[in-house]
Amino acid sequence: MRRLALLLLLATTGCYSFTTLGRARTIGKGKLEAFAAPEAIIVPGGGKVMVRPVGEIGARYGITESLDIEARMTTFGGGAAAHVQLRRGGLYGIDLMLAPGFQFTSPDKLAFDVPFVFGLNLPHEHQLVLAPRAAWQMRFATGFGRPIHFLFAGLSIGYVFRITKALALVPEFAFLKQTYAEPGFETSVAGTIGVTGALGILVDF
Repeated sequence: MRRLALLLLLATTGCYSFTTLGRARTIGKGKLEAFAAPEAIIVPGGGKVMVRPVGEIGARYGITESLDIEARMTTFGGGAAAHVQLRRGGLYGIDLMLAPGFQFTSPDKLAFDVPFVFGLNLPHEHQLVLAPRAAWQMRFATGFGRPIHFLFAGLSIGYVFRITKALALVPEFAFLKQTYAEPGFETSVAGTIGVTGALGILVDF
């Protein structure tokens, strides 16, 4: 029975969304930004490559000039985060933002992650964005009477291409790897690296 439960756990344990889809800069007090992205998750392993089309939509709202909040929905769940500006750079300078948040992945997984988002400011308000992150995920419906814990490390690389004052495109690649699992358990990115390719669309109001 325990072996069957373990096999079911391995078959259904999934990864949370690990994209950034934005700048390394808060949007400003009272401002609103919406975003959406068609995506593909790619997980190689065992001589095969799993490719799964997914997507995300969400919005950010500026509480102060250096703090905004974000909510997003994904194909498998949703989450929320806070964006805290730690540094703003000028042209060719570096922006730095801390973006702690949580995500629920259906049907029974909850993750907390802490990305540090770096942005290289380029002419015409373009920005190259690099976001390393660490994440802790728990799965609750395991049949073992307690949650099972996993740790991940990730990195996303994106480019915010400003088209107009209100519109930008964000091609992005994000990478995720399992760094810890309780003995006897694993996720789909154990021993491999999961990749998400996304094309974000940002609209500022």
